Amino acid sequence: MEKTRRRAAPMAPEDRKAAIIDSVLPLVAERSLDVTSRELAQAAGVAEGTLFRAFGDKTALVGAVAVVGLGRAANPETIRADLAAVDLSLPLERRVELVIEQGRARAVEVVRWMTMLRRMAPLTGSAEDQHERMLQYRDEFMAQQARQRAATVEGITAVLAPDLHRLRVPVEVAISLIESAVTGAHARFDHLLPAVPANVVADALVNGLAGPAEPCST
Repeated sequence: MEKTRRRAAPMAPEDRKAAIIDSVLPLVAERSLDVTSRELAQAAGVAEGTLFRAFGDKTALVGAVAVVGLGRAANPETIRADLAAVDLSLPLERRVELVIEQGRARAVEVVRWMTMLRRMAPLTGSAEDQHERMLQYRDEFMAQQARQRAATVEGITAVLAPDLHRLRVPVEVAISLIESAVTGAHARFDHLLPAVPANVVADALVNGLAGPAEPCST
């Protein structure tokens, strides 16, 4: 006698959307607006019609993915966890290097998703709709940035804690210098030179730009 097969409960629309976004996010990060509906459906493991029923069209899906990607790139809890994972037994130079590397990786993701959203603006709705949407994205991102900043200050303070007695500047200044080392790698507009390696920047921050002065020859 065959056992009665139980059908899985149908997924709620919002849960289905979230599952699709999770599935296609790496593909969208790689292919950006060049991704096709077929590629998205394959990545999500569903038919193209399912994508259209859930999101309306490809542009709406990619936009939803970009918003989620941007939120995750600057997620305060992720920042707090990443900084908490830095081994406090490491030398100060190495800890600062890891903080800079983490910050640069996050900045790359933020720029990726922000650029995608800007590129998408002309593809979605009227000029008025586009303006309102970008204002909404900006307001949401600014609110998250405030939480991100608080998590960053808390996390970097903990990373520096074993060596606070060595600092020649207030910890707030040290944090600002480290953050400048992160943002400076992406602020150059000429792109003619690669970013200075994180370990070099960390060494300069911790030990200064100049070594001991050479004794004057007589």
